[in-house]
Amino acid sequence: MKNEFKPVTKVFLAHPGGPGEPFCGPGMIKLLKFIKEIGNVRQACEQMTLSYSKGWKLLRTLEECLQYQVVFRQQGGKGGGEAHLTAAGERFLENHEAFEAACCQAVEGLFSTYYPEKRSS
Repeated sequence: MKNEFKPVTKVFLAHPGGPGEPFCGPGMIKLLKFIKEIGNVRQACEQMTLSYSKGWKLLRTLEECLQYQVVFRQQGGKGGGEAHLTAAGERFLENHEAFEAACCQAVEGLFSTYYPEKRSS
């Protein structure tokens, strides 16, 4: 096996006006995707083995930083609640995924410039 390596790009958004603390990264994006797919915050958190309270804390922080609602929640009774991404939340997720793809592409280009002898798979 050859000693090959490739870059790994993880995109984080830092807390505005703060000490650079990330408020959105791969985990937050994964949570939003699960909420979109499943329609329930508790079940989305369970899929990620994330505590429900931690999931809510992450969502509140995201919405505070973005200053708009990302997830619409409807409290449930017997059958449980439901949640879905708001239109703004859908746009945020789409834009973030496009931004992340562009970042990865840029890093691949830089990688081939600085490591021309290496080929990423």
